[in-house]
Amino acid sequence: MVYLTKQKKGNNIYYYLAENIQVASGKRKQLRKYVGTKRPSETKLQVLMAQFEEEVEKERTRLHGRHYLTEDEIKEIDKINKEFRKRYKNQNKIVQEQFDQNFVMAFVYNTNSIEGSTLNPKEVELLLSEDIAPNKPLDDVLEAKAAQKTLEFIKTHKGKLNKSLALRTHEIYFKDTKPAIAGKYKTHQNRITGSNFETTQPKFVITDMKNYFKEYSQLKKELHPLELAAWVHWKLVRIHPFQDGNGRTARILMNFILNKNGYAMIDIKTKEKKQYFSALEKCHYNNNARALATRLVRRFKKQYKNALM
Repeated sequence: MVYLTKQKKGNNIYYYLAENIQVASGKRKQLRKYVGTKRPSETKLQVLMAQFEEEVEKERTRLHGRHYLTEDEIKEIDKINKEFRKRYKNQNKIVQEQFDQNFVMAFVYNTNSIEGSTLNPKEVELLLSEDIAPNKPLDDVLEAKAAQKTLEFIKTHKGKLNKSLALRTHEIYFKDTKPAIAGKYKTHQNRITGSNFETTQPKFVITDMKNYFKEYSQLKKELHPLELAAWVHWKLVRIHPFQDGNGRTARILMNFILNKNGYAMIDIKTKEKKQYFSALEKCHYNNNARALATRLVRRFKKQYKNALM
C-alpha cells in the first residue's frame, strides 16, 4: 500500500509517496513520487495517494500484465501443486480419505470461526465425524454441518460459476439458520465489518452481479487459477450481494475455482484473520485482488509444500 515518507537533505525535509512492488521472486523495487517540502493535509494526501496508486498499478501491469503474481510465484505454485497431487495419488485410499476429511474439518472450523462461531476444533471434529453435537448455540452447530455439505457440493459440481451456482451455494449454507435470506440477493443495505468501503446498494446488486459473472468469464482466460480464485473471492465480498454470509460464500466459491482447475483447496486460518482482513481491505483500496492473491500464495505454500511427505 502507498505510504508517505520523508527525506532530510541539509536543513530541508522533502516528502515522497512510495510503494514497494515485486519484480521477481525475492526482488522488489521502490517507486517514489515527490510531493513537496511540507506534509500534505490528510484530505490532500488521500487524493495524492489514490493518484499515485494508479501510476503504481500501471507499472505493475507493464511488468506482469494483468497478473497479480510474478512469473516466479506462478511457477512455484504450479510446482508445489503438481508435486502434492503426485504424493496424494500415490497414497492408499484410506490415507486419501483421512487427508480429505482433515481438510474439511479444518476448513469448516476456520471459515465459521472467522465469522464468530463458538465451536472449537475438537467440537467440529466430533460433530462432523461422529455426529456428536456440542452444547453450543444451535445456529453454530447447524452452520458447521451446512459448511460441510456446501463444500462437498462445490467439489462435485460440474457446472460453471454463474448466478445459479452462487445462489445455490448460499442457499445450502444458510437454509437451516437463515431461511428468510438463504439463496437470495439482499434487500437492505449492509456493510463490510471494519471497512470504510460502501457495498453495492440493493437496487444495483443484480446489475453488479451480472457484471461480476461477465468479468469472471473474461478473467478466466487471462489469470492463473489462484489469481482467479482470489478475484472471485474479493469481488464478491466487495459487492456483498447477500444480506449475510458473504465471507463464507466467497471462501467456498474461491475453493470451487481452485478445485475446478485442478488445484488443491485453501483453508484460511482463524489465527490469520487479521492479515486476511487486511489483505481484503487493501484489495478494496486498490480495486483489484492482488493483495489477497499474495496472501493465498502464502497459505498454499504452508498447506501443501510438505503435505503427505
